[in-house]
Amino acid sequence: MKHNIFLFKYIQIIIALTAVLFCSPAKGQVRWQDAFSKIKLEVRADGELTTTDSTPNLGLQGKYFNFMLGGELGGGFSYYFKQRIVAEKGSVAFFDNTDFIYLDYKPTKNWRIRFGKEAMALGGFEYDASPIDVYFPTNLWRNIYCFQMAAHAAYISNDGNHTLVAQVSNSPYVNYEELNYDAGLVSYNLYWAGQIGHWHTRWSTSMMEYRWGHFLNMTMIGNELVYDKWDLYIDVMHHALDRDDWGKNFGFVSCANYYFTPRFNIFVKGMYEQNKSVESIGSAVSPGHQLEAGHTSARYGLGLEYFPNEQKNVRLHAYACRMTDQYTDLAGESHLDASWNFNIGATWTVDVHHILKNISEK
Repeated sequence: MKHNIFLFKYIQIIIALTAVLFCSPAKGQVRWQDAFSKIKLEVRADGELTTTDSTPNLGLQGKYFNFMLGGELGGGFSYYFKQRIVAEKGSVAFFDNTDFIYLDYKPTKNWRIRFGKEAMALGGFEYDASPIDVYFPTNLWRNIYCFQMAAHAAYISNDGNHTLVAQVSNSPYVNYEELNYDAGLVSYNLYWAGQIGHWHTRWSTSMMEYRWGHFLNMTMIGNELVYDKWDLYIDVMHHALDRDDWGKNFGFVSCANYYFTPRFNIFVKGMYEQNKSVESIGSAVSPGHQLEAGHTSARYGLGLEYFPNEQKNVRLHAYACRMTDQYTDLAGESHLDASWNFNIGATWTVDVHHILKNISEK
């Protein structure tokens, strides 16, 4: 509780200070409007019903409450900060509940160097989306500790359509194994985000250290087609502990949107994941972001989004999805868990920067 009170007071001070700065004449090389070019609060709350063979689960839940701050510092430097406001105290590092807090340096338009906490440079469009925009996600998305302290160098093409990233970050196995931040486990990630006409890409391959000198390979291949009235992505995810482990531990997720109007769309989403890796069974490697060994999982559903106003700062959503999990126990018996999930909710955004900019221009 004290943690949240402190955070609210901090946000209030930042907003009040920024209001004064926006209404004051700009001095120096960096304008205040540029130094605080992003100031936002965003919230999502859902009502959810999950039906199973036993008692159904029903309730209202606050999903996300985020505070974002970012801007230019001059000389090619910029920063970004995104705090997920939660009650839990950090356990692994000071920035545990901070999704992003990094410093960028762009010496030229083609190169970028970044240091701080950010998302691991992994492919896939579900993974790339902001968490507040994701509905009934894959097991990998739900379980991976994707926000890590990291450093990366990126090359950006002249037209801005292609970005190549080489990143070194803490391994998510630091979190899975409940180790200290200085355990020495790292992840090496290579990533390509591209756009060729209507075709967009999010491809990556990573070597994640789960024990000193031992690595798990994760390859993520995301492809998306984008048109005026519709878009469709397909992500393929693959894990391997060794060369003979290929083709046993993988998954895919696909989502299609059709936009009846700029303010109303429907979407269809489906996914399948499996872990039939013998190396995962009884090994010292925590499954972590993978599905448990011997399991297959599937989800598929239909939903809609509606923006009641032109500003699109309020979004209403609803969806229904079917969830199944099949596994074989140590006695060789097969089990199937199945349920339905129904969800309605609302997301709203307060763009403080936009409000203050309008005030300063009057």
